[in-house]
Amino acid sequence: MRVSARADRRLAVTGNLQLKLMDSKLSIRGGLKADQALFILPDETTPSLGGDVVVRRSATARANTGPGTSGPAVQTANASSALKGAVPDVAITLDMGPDFQVQGRGLNTRLAGTLNLISSANSGGLPRITGSLTTVRGTYKAYGQQLDVEEGVLRFNGPVENPSLEILAVRPNLAVRVGVQITGTALSPRVRLYAEPEMAEAQKLAWLVLGRSAASGGAESAVLQQAALALLGGKGKGLSGGLASALGLDELSYRGSANHTDGSTSAAAVTLGKRLSSNFYVAYERSVAGTLGTVFIFYDLSKRFTLRAQAGELSAIDLIFTLAYD
Repeated sequence: MRVSARADRRLAVTGNLQLKLMDSKLSIRGGLKADQALFILPDETTPSLGGDVVVRRSATARANTGPGTSGPAVQTANASSALKGAVPDVAITLDMGPDFQVQGRGLNTRLAGTLNLISSANSGGLPRITGSLTTVRGTYKAYGQQLDVEEGVLRFNGPVENPSLEILAVRPNLAVRVGVQITGTALSPRVRLYAEPEMAEAQKLAWLVLGRSAASGGAESAVLQQAALALLGGKGKGLSGGLASALGLDELSYRGSANHTDGSTSAAAVTLGKRLSSNFYVAYERSVAGTLGTVFIFYDLSKRFTLRAQAGELSAIDLIFTLAYD
C-alpha cells in the first residue's frame, strides 16, 4: 500500500494488520515493513497559528450539525456514537526496510532498524514509539564540508518527535580525525566539535573547515569567525560567511601585515579558497600591496601524505608528511 505519494514524503509499505472490534473497543495488531520511503526535511519548521488565534466553524457547518439535521444523518451519527471517545488499542511493529531514505538540513542517509508503535488509553491516546534506528552510509554537511556519519543512533522512548541522538560525523581523508558530535534530543540537540587526538578548539575548527592546521595571524581568526557564525547565526550569516556562500567559496579571509621573529614581514593579503573534492583544495592569496597573487593547491594523497604546490612570486612543490602524537 502506498501511504503517501507526495514529492517530499513517499512511503510504500507491506505487512499484515488485524483489526478487532469488541464491546465498542477497537484493537489493532500486526507489523508493517517499508518497501521504499523518502522523507525530505524542510529547512524551515512548519508555520503554526499563534495562541491568540481562534478558529470558528462557518454558519453552514453549524447548520449541518444543528437541531434541523435530517433523519439519515442522525442515524449515521448514532451508528458511530459507540466509537466516539473510545481510544483504539494499537500495537504495531514498524520495520524500516531496505530503502528508507531521509534527506534535509544537511543530512542524507538511510535509516535501518525496527520500532514499536503503541497507543492506548494508558498513553492518553497519543502514539508512543520505542526502539532505535541506525544510519547507513550517511553524510552530514557542516561548516561547508561533507562529513561521513560514522556513528548514528536515534533512540525512541516515548514521544514520536523527540528521540535521543548519538551522532558522530567525521571529515574523511585527513591525518587527524575531526568532525561534529551531536547528542541530546531532537528538540534540544547539543553540538560540539570532535577531534581524535584531542586538540584546541581553534585547531579543530581549522582542520574541519580548511583541512589543515591553522596558520598564525588572521587566517585562524577567520576560521573562528566562520565557525562562530555557523553555530550562533543559524541561517543568519555575517558579511564574510554570506559573501563566501554567494560566491560558492569555502574560505574568504583577510590576513593583516605581521612581523616575524626572523626579522621578515608579511604584507596584508586576501585569501579565497575552495574545496573541489574531499581530498583536493585550491586557494588563491592576493597581497594588498603587491601586484602578483599566489595559487596554492593541496592534494591529500592519504591520511598522512599531502602534496602542496604553489605558483606566483614563489613557486614550489612540497610533500608533507603528518605524524599525530599526544
